[in-house]
Amino acid sequence: MSQHLPIQIVDENDEPIGTASISEAQAKGLVHRIVRIMVEDEAGNILLQKRTPDSELYPDRWDNSAAGHVDVDESYETAAKRELAEEIGLENVELEEIGYYRHIGNFEDRKLNRFSRVFKVVVPKETKFILQPDEVASVRWFDVDEAKELVVSHPDKVTDGVADVLKRYYHEY
Repeated sequence: MSQHLPIQIVDENDEPIGTASISEAQAKGLVHRIVRIMVEDEAGNILLQKRTPDSELYPDRWDNSAAGHVDVDESYETAAKRELAEEIGLENVELEEIGYYRHIGNFEDRKLNRFSRVFKVVVPKETKFILQPDEVASVRWFDVDEAKELVVSHPDKVTDGVADVLKRYYHEY
């Protein structure tokens, strides 16, 4: 997504109050919305995407199966379905919301101040994914314990988002 497209800015209660570009929201620490989606197979393995080395945020790191900002006048669920289709080519799926939380943090000079809704979707392991080459370098199935170990042993190789989701909604570690 272009850093200049408008996203929904919200207040402390997650109510829409305006719009801003992603770059402006991150420069000023404006509260905004994002979605995180975990794709699982029938055995409970999770699909993680590796961000491209050119990604502006968390380059070359493992991330949720798909994730992104909520556009202006877009629901969290619609954004989740859009991100799944755009990033890994997954369409016509049934989402299950598994979490909602607020994250305030920093990455380099960016102020990340956002509400996150987390969804999961279960697909057959043999599902073929169509990757968005500008954002997604690769995808790989991980056993949850293997992903948890990656987060603990190599925090510099994962995004804060996937670490948050694993800790909050899969296993404590």
